[in-house]
Amino acid sequence: MLVSVLSFERILPLVGLGAALALAPRPSFALSLAAFCAGSAIGWNAQSLYLSLVARVPHASEHLFLTGPLATLAAGLLLLAPRRLRAVLAPPLAALAGLLHMVAMRLTDPTLHDPRIAWLGFAAALWPLLAVALTVRAFPPRWTPIGAPILGSWLLAIGLLHGAASLVPRRTEAPLLLPPMPAQPSVPRANPFAGAAGDELFPSSAPMSRPFGAGSAP
Repeated sequence: MLVSVLSFERILPLVGLGAALALAPRPSFALSLAAFCAGSAIGWNAQSLYLSLVARVPHASEHLFLTGPLATLAAGLLLLAPRRLRAVLAPPLAALAGLLHMVAMRLTDPTLHDPRIAWLGFAAALWPLLAVALTVRAFPPRWTPIGAPILGSWLLAIGLLHGAASLVPRRTEAPLLLPPMPAQPSVPRANPFAGAAGDELFPSSAPMSRPFGAGSAP
């Protein structure tokens, strides 16, 4: 389970979201964490509703119904947003990120509906989110106004490229074409009625025997 949760596709949006929430004001930060928890609960319990909405996208089922690209786009947009707009967009985008994470968590559930998977998956998502957000808020770097748009543009580009690549069907390898076999020379078939010395048993040009009584008169 942790291999799936801590994969690059799943943890990158959480790191970006944590960096974006660290730049939000304190009330928006607290509200965003509550929205992330609410979105996670909705994503785990209303998974079928999300799947029915995204099932029309071609090849969506082959890539966890685009949960990774959409979460990366949400984190990138939140980092690119201005400071005032970020405070407004942080709660709904945090709720969307939590919903997408838990939908992907349920799609990759290795057990037969074990109830502990939901809590473990939520804790595994909350850990990198809070680690990045609280660290950046405790030690705000000076390059935050410049680094946030750069990180947001990277996440936006990764989400767009990943989402577009998910829509392209996989290329099937063409079968190996072998060169044509050379034509075999025609060999004359042996006569089954030929003798051991090669003479035919029924020669077609054998001399006819003279009938009885035929010949010159005495």
